[in-house]
Amino acid sequence: MPRLGLQLKAQFTNVTALRPSDDDHTLMLKLKCTSCHEEHSKLVGVTPSDQHEMTKGARGSANLVMSCNFCKKESSAKFDEPTTKAPLWQPINADQGGAQWQTLCTLDFRGLEPVGFDPSGAWSCKGIESNTVFDAVEFDEGVEWMDYDEKAGEEVSIMELEYRWQRV
Repeated sequence: MPRLGLQLKAQFTNVTALRPSDDDHTLMLKLKCTSCHEEHSKLVGVTPSDQHEMTKGARGSANLVMSCNFCKKESSAKFDEPTTKAPLWQPINADQGGAQWQTLCTLDFRGLEPVGFDPSGAWSCKGIESNTVFDAVEFDEGVEWMDYDEKAGEEVSIMELEYRWQRV
């Protein structure tokens, strides 16, 4: 599999700059083996700081190394190395058309295909008017979050969160 970008879009109300709260956020993914097309039965976590050595003849390391439960083929996933121009987590901004697809992060998949994404864990965003940082954003049912911005005196929300994987 090639490098794929995890793209998000949502309906933002009075907030912008959605991203994981922690730079070492674990992405929870549903994965499928590209050899036998068997889907892994559970969500699999990929964490930027994890480094695992390849074992079955391949060289190098990746953030996730796993063997298919069915065909036993080893596969891997690795985040793109962050740079000053392209940080690991790129914020999803309402001012860039929150209802438009924007890339959150990019991963290189070898022998795996992502078929699902669960936005579990803590995320952060900030109020457009007040710049209040909301760093404990958790999505109810995986698609929505609501709160109140005390400084701005208005409701804030992220609704209809959607994802897709796009070739980079």
